Amino acid sequence: MKKSNKLFCVPKASKFLTFFIVMTVLAAMAATGHLLYESSGTSKFQLFKDPQGTHSVVQTSQDYQTHVKYSEVSGAEFYLVGSQKTLRYHLDADGVTGSISWSVRKGEDFSKKLWSRTESATTLNVNNNLPVIVSGLSGCCAEQTGYRLFDIESGQLLLSFNDFLMREKVVQPYVLSVPNSSLAARYIGVISQDSTRDLDFVDATVGKQAVLLIKYAADSLKQKIQLDMDVAAGFAPSILEVSLHKDPSVVDSAKIEIVDGHATLWNVDGTTAANAITGVYLKLVVDAGNGAKIVKIPVKNDQFDLTGAELPQGVVIHPIVQLRTFNAVKN
Repeated sequence: MKKSNKLFCVPKASKFLTFFIVMTVLAAMAATGHLLYESSGTSKFQLFKDPQGTHSVVQTSQDYQTHVKYSEVSGAEFYLVGSQKTLRYHLDADGVTGSISWSVRKGEDFSKKLWSRTESATTLNVNNNLPVIVSGLSGCCAEQTGYRLFDIESGQLLLSFNDFLMREKVVQPYVLSVPNSSLAARYIGVISQDSTRDLDFVDATVGKQAVLLIKYAADSLKQKIQLDMDVAAGFAPSILEVSLHKDPSVVDSAKIEIVDGHATLWNVDGTTAANAITGVYLKLVVDAGNGAKIVKIPVKNDQFDLTGAELPQGVVIHPIVQLRTFNAVKN
């Protein structure tokens, strides 16, 4: 007996119904997914070989990163950082150079262009939690990537720094923030002589060598100090440690939380007075051939307290930029 296969046939009416449902869903998706902004870029990869047989690469790419900033006054504010990066490097040798051009747009439809910049750089990272952008210029061998921190709203260069925490992706230097407060975050940056850029050192103290630049910033640079020290013949300074610590001499400093170089100052929870920012110190361990030297510089009244710094023999610090103005409201 011949078996019927009618059970496996889909009636024409059912096919039409299925098609109608699919088209209705697509139409609904199109109606709710109104395009607000669109941008596109190019990506290119080139491989070269020079007469000496060295292989080099030129790689161009486009990238888009977003940031959302929340405030009680403005609610959610949307930012778009669009960038084009060109990297140049060798396949059979160390070292990389690059250039990045980027622009920052704002608004629900990113219709407002805030600022743009082009510089020699190899990385560009947007911080998801703080309203800042970090560019970095990599180097070769023992060089340390020189990072720059920018305010995402204004494009203001806040400070430059090196990363001493060995992070895979760098989105900020050392940070001080006050919880439940309108005060902006404070940033601490440290630059060594091995940085790929921003080596804006001044003449060292007589008989010593300039080793580190140490910077403190809010919405602009507030302080820049230089650390000079004795360096033994035939030696170069080695930076063994840069870290933030709770200052036990400050009341309630035990409440402070420090994670990955970010100190949350629960000891001054809710304050809106900038000069109340205190409770941590920056620890530096440097060896320049005379044994490891430990330096401690406390933060007090929203600045480095140079008079309270602990300096071993052979080490001195002096201010290059020192702003002593404070505001009791957000700054």
